[in-house]
Amino acid sequence: MSTIRILLCIGSCVLLPTIAFTQHTLILKDGQHLTGKLTWVQGGMVNFFTDGRPLEVDLATVRTIHFYDSDAKADPVMSQTRKAFSSGFDRIEYIMDGRSMTKFPKIVIGNEARGVVVVDVAIDKYGNVISAEPGAAGSKTTDDKYLFYKAKFACQEAKFDTFPTAPLRTEGKIFVVFK
Repeated sequence: MSTIRILLCIGSCVLLPTIAFTQHTLILKDGQHLTGKLTWVQGGMVNFFTDGRPLEVDLATVRTIHFYDSDAKADPVMSQTRKAFSSGFDRIEYIMDGRSMTKFPKIVIGNEARGVVVVDVAIDKYGNVISAEPGAAGSKTTDDKYLFYKAKFACQEAKFDTFPTAPLRTEGKIFVVFK
């Protein structure tokens, strides 16, 4: 069981001395995501331990801080379930918490290359793909460059359901299987 202790100093600091089995994500106003451990907030600065080193960040540049507890049970509605769609000899699978794909990518392949390309995808609250980066962990192909290009192009064509109360940016993965 994890424990979280917070010491609040009125007007000057928030200290998080003991956080066991906890992960935090700092989302900066420029869109950058930092994953690590928040250690303290003081005098308009945030101390964040990421990539094996401490980092001080100006609080004015922080949009959101997410707190995750690894012992907490996932919300069944928001749990990451892989959904799939097959078209001909190719298959699309995706993970996008709380969202459903309404327009599936069309895949046209012009050679014998085969494999799976994992694409990191971000969508807006209207379901439009705003970024697609192929080559995420789990990608295995016979021709990386060609299939990465085809997967990225296909994923940019996808559309997800509109969800007016969703965050401005929702991140997930699309698995493009070239058979």
